Amino acid sequence: MEVMEQPETPGAPAPVPATPAPAPKTELPDPKGALPIPDQFRLPFHGKMATPTAVPSATERRFNLSILQKRRRRRGFLIGLLSGQLLILAMDFGGTWFLHTHPHVKLQAPIGVAAVVYLGMAIGGAVMIAALALIFSGLGLRALFGRRTVGLATAIGRGVQRVVQTTVVLGVSMAVILGTAWFMIPGDEWMKTGEFAKTQGRKMVAASMVRLKSILKPGGPSP
Repeated sequence: MEVMEQPETPGAPAPVPATPAPAPKTELPDPKGALPIPDQFRLPFHGKMATPTAVPSATERRFNLSILQKRRRRRGFLIGLLSGQLLILAMDFGGTWFLHTHPHVKLQAPIGVAAVVYLGMAIGGAVMIAALALIFSGLGLRALFGRRTVGLATAIGRGVQRVVQTTVVLGVSMAVILGTAWFMIPGDEWMKTGEFAKTQGRKMVAASMVRLKSILKPGGPSP
């Protein structure tokens, strides 16, 4: 007995798998205005030197921070110089205006206001240099004989570098400020200012020597 095969009835079509939605594109921060990264700070990527992404590494962040700190210090130094020059101009013109508007006030010196301002700045600079010399001497002795967290050679190198940097900064500052104060003095008073400064300096040295001799003399006054 033969069994008749039943024809297959067409059923519902097989579902077509849905196409996955494309992954959203990752948006990186805008690197516009970012500091350029030197080649020696770029890290190898798959065996090649590739440009870093917009998100810097820790080394790059330290490098960028050091650049920003240098720019900030340079800006502060220039602002300080400009402020010193403006202060000198204000003292010169303000003192001259005060003497013109108050005739009963007289200078007890054969020089003008600008020369007095210059000498005051020079004396202040000398006091500042002496104070810095004492401070650095104390720090140097402390670094040599005190407790150190680094080696002696490293401490000496850092100290020398700090002294050189401070000397350069102080030298440039004093040159700019004293130069501004000197050129504010009228040309015909330059010789008078120099002679007056020498005379006053000799008097101060003589008075100091007399005071020192009186202190070192047996039975002299105590300091």
